[in-house]
Amino acid sequence: MAFYVTRDTAPARWYPRARDGRVQRFDDLPEDYWANLERGVPFKPFSDGRPRLNSREIDDIVAFLRTLDDGYVVPR
Repeated sequence: MAFYVTRDTAPARWYPRARDGRVQRFDDLPEDYWANLERGVPFKPFSDGRPRLNSREIDDIVAFLRTLDDGYVVPR
């Protein structure tokens, strides 16, 4: 969750730097596919550059996701 919330506001946190110091955003995705990246809300930062979700909200979403269960049990 933190990756998706901050990839556009703090890309240096997630992506490596080139020799010239530039952050190599989306280095894990071929450039041909960059147009497919979702950049709208909730990924789009606020106009002042802050991410849409704070750490408490991220934790709340993760806690909710952990409650989802389809009942599947791995056979032994």
